[in-house]
Amino acid sequence: MWKYLILNGLWFSILFFVHFFGSRIDQLAVFAMFAAIAAWLAAKGLMDPLAWAYYSMFSLAVFYGARHFYRWSTEPLERLDREAGVAAQAMEQAQRSLQERTVHTKALERKADEIVEFYEQIKEMSRSQDPFETFLIFCEALSEYFDFEVVKLAFFNEKQPDSSHPLELYELRGTDLKKGFDRAAYLREREKCRGEVFPFDRTVFETVFSRAGAVLLDESKVDFFGQQGQAPAEFAAYPVFIQDQLFAVVVLVGLVTKGDPLLFVLIERFIAELQRVKLYERIQRLAITDGLTGVYVRHHLVERLESEMDRSRRFGLQLSYLMIDIDYFKHFNDEFGHLVGDVVLKQVAQLIKKNVREVDFVGRYGGEEFGVGLVETDERTAFLVAERIRRAIAEKEFEAYGEKSSVSVSVGSATLYPAMPTLSVLVDAADTALYQAKRLGRNRVCAAT
Repeated sequence: MWKYLILNGLWFSILFFVHFFGSRIDQLAVFAMFAAIAAWLAAKGLMDPLAWAYYSMFSLAVFYGARHFYRWSTEPLERLDREAGVAAQAMEQAQRSLQERTVHTKALERKADEIVEFYEQIKEMSRSQDPFETFLIFCEALSEYFDFEVVKLAFFNEKQPDSSHPLELYELRGTDLKKGFDRAAYLREREKCRGEVFPFDRTVFETVFSRAGAVLLDESKVDFFGQQGQAPAEFAAYPVFIQDQLFAVVVLVGLVTKGDPLLFVLIERFIAELQRVKLYERIQRLAITDGLTGVYVRHHLVERLESEMDRSRRFGLQLSYLMIDIDYFKHFNDEFGHLVGDVVLKQVAQLIKKNVREVDFVGRYGGEEFGVGLVETDERTAFLVAERIRRAIAEKEFEAYGEKSSVSVSVGSATLYPAMPTLSVLVDAADTALYQAKRLGRNRVCAAT
């Protein structure tokens, strides 16, 4: 009897615990095996059919009861597993989102650093007072962020602009700026950047002048030159105005980047800095230039003389100074009027400038008096220059407001010697020589002794 009890207990244990250790298929296989064995025993007459039916129903009750018990006992764990799975998915999603945001944030930080560095570079243009140095800084910043073939900067005469003949043309290639660019070397030798005006440049300049605006061309557009040949793959030309006067054109050839906001910011800043430098030059010129005659005012003439005097003493060079006065100019004004007198003053100043070198300098010392600094000039040469100026003025027929007239000048010349302690001694010597020329009858040159 006890054997049947052990076997039944073992069998019902299998039916109960099969839910905890087997899969759905294993559970059905065990129950099917039990049903087959019970049916075989009933068929052989080894088991009472009623007992078999009772035994089968009880086994079935144990099997499904165990199944419900298993579900009841494991349902909280399954629910926790599902919630944990959902939470894990949400965490993975959040982690991926965080990683994406981190990458995006780092990209934004890098971009912000680039923009800060970019603005620091172009801010350097604001510290320059030289158009050429401003051009070099612009080219450096441009090569740092963009690829291009050539950058050109052409300056034109403001008063009489000629698109075919710029006063100056500078150019730099992108390859020059990539291989250890030395700005100081270019500042010392500007001729390295001097460019030649080609037919392409003239056509671009003429178009900019005619449009009074920017000219943009890429490879998808029609032939820009007509019968003259094809334009480069891409270029852009920007005019630079000041008070509605075009004085410069910036040309970018072979620019790869299109539509980058930083490019437009850089170009606009460069144009603005060129305008600022040009205004500064005008203001500086007004501050040191006489408004009527166009030569230096007295204080700047004295400053230049002091500077040249120091240089002459330091390097053992000679320096001469001419004091020029228009003869009887007060009587001239009384006879012809001050308007005619102003025109004559202006023309006399231009004649003086025309008869000296570029390195020499001319200033208006007083009402009708002019001073001329002759750099590295000895006493004899200074006398010859003074005589040339006197003769040019004496032979000139001046015409203003329908009046024709002539004037003469008296000139005093003095040359710097080691015995002269200060600039005032040199100026007084020239002034003394001038009054000697006046005492001797005017329209002549006298040298200080």
